[in-house]
Amino acid sequence: MATKTDGVLDPLRTISTKFIALVAVLGIAALITAEAIIHQLRHGLAVTDLASWGTQEGVTWGLYIGTFEWFAGMAVGSIAVVGYIRYRELTRYDVIARIGELWGLIAGLSAAYLIVIDLGRPDRVLNILTAWVVTVQYSPLAWDVTFVTALLVMTSTMLILSLRRDFSEMDHDSLPVYTAIIGQVLTAGYRPAEREKLDSMLRWLGLALLILAFTGGMVPGWLLGVVGAQAGWYGGIAGVSFLAGGLLSGVAAIALIAGLMRYLYDWETVIPTDVLVGLGKGLTLFGFVYLVILFNELLPSIFPMAPLAESRIGEAMLYGHFATDFWLAMAAIAIPVLVLAVFRERMLASGTELAVAGAIMLWGVFVKKQLTVIEPLMYPSGLPYEVGSYVPTLVEWVITIGAILIAILLFTIATKLVPMGGLTDTQSSTTEVNT
Repeated sequence: MATKTDGVLDPLRTISTKFIALVAVLGIAALITAEAIIHQLRHGLAVTDLASWGTQEGVTWGLYIGTFEWFAGMAVGSIAVVGYIRYRELTRYDVIARIGELWGLIAGLSAAYLIVIDLGRPDRVLNILTAWVVTVQYSPLAWDVTFVTALLVMTSTMLILSLRRDFSEMDHDSLPVYTAIIGQVLTAGYRPAEREKLDSMLRWLGLALLILAFTGGMVPGWLLGVVGAQAGWYGGIAGVSFLAGGLLSGVAAIALIAGLMRYLYDWETVIPTDVLVGLGKGLTLFGFVYLVILFNELLPSIFPMAPLAESRIGEAMLYGHFATDFWLAMAAIAIPVLVLAVFRERMLASGTELAVAGAIMLWGVFVKKQLTVIEPLMYPSGLPYEVGSYVPTLVEWVITIGAILIAILLFTIATKLVPMGGLTDTQSSTTEVNT
């Protein structure tokens, strides 16, 4: 059984054959994904099933944008958790904050990557950036690029500052060589008097992350909500719906990772049960709020007074050709919420139940994000076109699943490079004695 004194550093000191095998498998998946990206770059978006309305009877956005919304939401939820922990100075949740910092950064990078993939030609990003002063006035895509950039900058800053503080308390000689090098770089010029300033900076940066999450965090939702000609998207609830789904998926991702790491490293003291209970409460609350918002989002579309295009989307969701996907997604969110609300203390005894609940809810949000993007595009609003169709091609599936696996690979490697939390007072004292 690991103790608090050395448990938090265990991932740095152990590289098992299972870890090497996992990295090898994920590395192969990354290579296959790279091949699919090269194939798309050579042949263009024609290798996807993305098309346009009219005689093509297709949709202009598909898996790439749906998964972008999923990753961007996870990034928003992750930085909200980190911001709350850092601002409230909840040192008991320090490992949870580090998980959120790493996963928030990786999810933000994955979201940015999927935007580039969906554009077809990466150089189009340069067009957006170079003409940003003009495009930001009318282009929701420019807002998205601005939000993702701000998220990456602020999350990276939080990660660097928190690592600087944590490394300053550690004996670098006791760390693996690669981790010690990172620590020496991040603590260059560090003086003990700086500690109080770092604590203050992390606290106020945490508040800034909370503000970003609850304001700019709605931008990806607004990307759809401002499209006035499109039924199923337009409206003020789009941003709120995205934020609620992002908070849920962000907490679910952190809960999944925390539960897995607690199981793999015997972290009963590093991530105690009361911390798991706190994450469980967050999942329960955000899951319930998201379900209420989805109910309010969908309900007006099924009333007789709803416009034809809106009613067709609502009917397709509830009992049409997408009903199976929709109800499975709702069940994947509602059932864990109900179980956590009733059996929370019993379910979170080991952490594996929390990880399972987080994984199921993540899948539910993923499916709902795809439906949110694809379903409305199949029903042209105010245009005399037939209902469209969309079946993702193998290239789209490989690139989409590859993006998820690459994100997992990056996080897996990160756990072996940087500590997953700071030292407690007991650990600091032990380090000073050893030094």
